[in-house]
Amino acid sequence: MTDALLGKVRPKVALTPLQRKDLEAARTLCAQRPVAYVMAAMHVDRAIAQTPPSSGHLWALHSRAGGGRKLVGVVWDGVNLFPVVPEPTEETLAGLAAAVTARLTRPSGIVGEAEVVLDLWKRIRPKWGPARAVREEQWLMALDGPPVFPEPSPAGATGLDLGPVQISEPEDFDAVLPAAVHMFKGEIGYDPTQNGRGVYEDRLRRLIRHGRSFVQFETVEGCDGDARRRVVFKLEAGVVGPGVAEIQGVWVEPTLRGRGLGREGLALVCEAIQAHLAPTVSLYVNSFNRVAIAAYEAVGFRRVGTFATVML
Repeated sequence: MTDALLGKVRPKVALTPLQRKDLEAARTLCAQRPVAYVMAAMHVDRAIAQTPPSSGHLWALHSRAGGGRKLVGVVWDGVNLFPVVPEPTEETLAGLAAAVTARLTRPSGIVGEAEVVLDLWKRIRPKWGPARAVREEQWLMALDGPPVFPEPSPAGATGLDLGPVQISEPEDFDAVLPAAVHMFKGEIGYDPTQNGRGVYEDRLRRLIRHGRSFVQFETVEGCDGDARRRVVFKLEAGVVGPGVAEIQGVWVEPTLRGRGLGREGLALVCEAIQAHLAPTVSLYVNSFNRVAIAAYEAVGFRRVGTFATVML
């Protein structure tokens, strides 16, 4: 009996757990925009590399037509929801919104290409709203050539006892964690350790263990005359996919900002990432953060797209 005889109407767009047989097609889909889709691409590659392949939190968005089906999107359903929809037609976006609210639980946020994220939020807000904040325009930026190192500035870091910009070691965790939390609170608006401290700490430990956390220390003398180290610059290569590494958590000690530490540190880290992790370095930044954008442009980053983030 057909669906019509049964009085049922099959949706033209369906969201289902990504199957092993769809993993290569998902990889091809993500490869259409390597910088924009590196988050999903990383998880697809991890799924393919597992034995046996396992798709985990990956979902397939299929369009049905002419008795067949076509993969038109991929959704990563982790802490944040990350949709990959290269051709966002009205039918696809409407189907995605209906399927997301029917099949998935409310995440901490929705991140991705602005056209898709903002349309999705408009449709699902009655069920998942309100949002804590909506960042409607975030510059997606990429560096695919050698970084530009800044000229020394008269207002530079003269007089500071600085160590090199280096890969964080496991013993650096206790020093790096407060800087990471401070950055997160300033950017996202709340302490990431207040609910589920272990999850946030485990992620940072994992990045350090895999050589994807970078830090610079200053040696300072305490009141008792003993020398101690404090973090003056740090960032993480939070996402590494095929040919692209996305950096996150760029932070400079607040009392030392404006002295060129961020630009120099960023250039050094990008050079290291391109040598050891991926030839292209990417990031996304709020459009209103002109100071950060100027720093990224000075190092050689260029705008390649627009992201949006809905924080729930």
